[in-house]
Order: sequence, then structure tokens, then C-alpha cells
Amino acid sequence: MASPATPKRKRSLKHILMFVLSLSVGAFGVFYSRQYIETQINFYKAQLDKTEPMVSVIVPTRKLIRGETVIQDDLRLREIPEQYADTNSVSEADLAIALGQRVDFDVDAGRPLLWAHLEGGMSPTFSGQLLEGLRALTVRVDEINSISGFLQPDDRVDLLLSHDKTGDREIFPLIEKLNVIATGEQTMVDKNGNNSTRSFSTITVQVSPENAQRITLAQSIGQITAVLRNPDDESPLNGETMDVNALLGIAPPVIKPPTKRKRAPAAPRIEFIVGGS
Repeated sequence: MASPATPKRKRSLKHILMFVLSLSVGAFGVFYSRQYIETQINFYKAQLDKTEPMVSVIVPTRKLIRGETVIQDDLRLREIPEQYADTNSVSEADLAIALGQRVDFDVDAGRPLLWAHLEGGMSPTFSGQLLEGLRALTVRVDEINSISGFLQPDDRVDLLLSHDKTGDREIFPLIEKLNVIATGEQTMVDKNGNNSTRSFSTITVQVSPENAQRITLAQSIGQITAVLRNPDDESPLNGETMDVNALLGIAPPVIKPPTKRKRAPAAPRIEFIVGGS
């Protein structure tokens, strides 16, 4: 005679098998679905890479407000599909032209920066290159003190003043470590190596208002010579004046103070008494 617990045991075993089978089918379905989704993502991504070439554009990292100056710290590169890139976008190659300009419109963060957003566009105003509080001053030069055409924007120079004093020529150290921002009409560094054939009669330097007055006065009384300085050289300019005697090692003549002439003794005087007075 069969035990009454046998049918219940069979039903429990059947339920367990069905549960295990369901879990297996579910796990397989989840695994297969995940594989399918990843396969589809990789497929469409590969298609996008093939059909959508990407380009790099300059975008602000924060919202730029109208009137603000564009600086390097507020910008970054961002890749976008080429078909969505505006031909007027600022690229990495032209970033130096955009830096220092003011924005004419508000520009949202992450939105490509356009030349139309900038005051000067692709041809910024020269005044936008000046640092706050400084001035641009043009100085006359000749072929010699233009360093034979090798002087370029972004170079640093010292200025010497040649002046005739009482018939003797003297050289005075005028100002040191001035930044050149233009040579003639050239405001950008020539990277093609053609600067040696250039000629110009003026250089423009960035100076304080006080130094602008000093240079203007110096130009009216003598000749200014620009001396090219290594960009890493911070040594001070020799402050001593050079004249012909110092050049040739001749001791300057000793000028004796004028001797005082002794006054001759006064001649004796004869007193006359007239009228008994």
C-alpha cells in the first residue's frame, strides 16, 4: 500500500523543477537580450563613425556675458558631427585671434563660439591686444636699430637714448624689458621665416603712461636704439651713462675750481679840512 505522502512529494518536486526551469529560461533571456542590445549599440555606433565625421570647435565652459573678454581659461575643445558645425565657428588653429576680444552677444556654455559673437571677428581691433592699464606707443627706428628686420612682435627690447650734451655724445639707458606688439604693420609672429627680408621704420611697444611720456620726450632730443633681449633674460639694464671718455678708457679731465683773485689794498686817502669844519 502506497504512502499517502508520495503524491505530495511528487507535486513538490515538480514545482521545484518548474521553478528552476523558469529561472534558467529567464536568465538566458536576460543574457541574450543584453547581448542583442550591446550588438545593436556597437552596430549603430560603427555606422555613426562611418557616416558622421567629427570636427573640433571651441566652446565656452561657462556662459559668456556681452562685453566680457575672451580668455583661455573659459574655453575648451569639443567634438561635434561635421554636419552640425557652423562654418563660422572658432577653431583651435585660429584661437589666438579670438583671445583678448570682447563678445558682442551672450554665449551659452557648451555652445560653439562663432566669429560673429566677437567684436572684431576674424580681424580684431589692435587695441584689444593691450593689457589693461598699458598703452601702445610707436617708436621710430632705422635699419640698424630694427635689428636688420629680425625684430618681430612678441620680442622684448631695451631702449637706449643717444644724446649730444655740450658737444659730447652720450648714451643713456632709457627703459628695459619692453614688449614689442608690432613691427611696422606686422602684429603677428612670422612663422614662415620671411622676416629677414622685411623692412620697417617703426616699432610699437606696450608701455605704461609714464614711460610713454619718457619715450616721447627722448625722441624729441635724441635718437632711440632698440636692443633685442632674450625672452628668458631678466637681468637689469646697466644704469651707467656711456660717453666717449668711458668708451676709450680716458679719465675725464679734472676741472679745477676757479681761484679767487685777491683784492688789491686800497690806496691811502688824504683828508682835507675846509672852512674849519
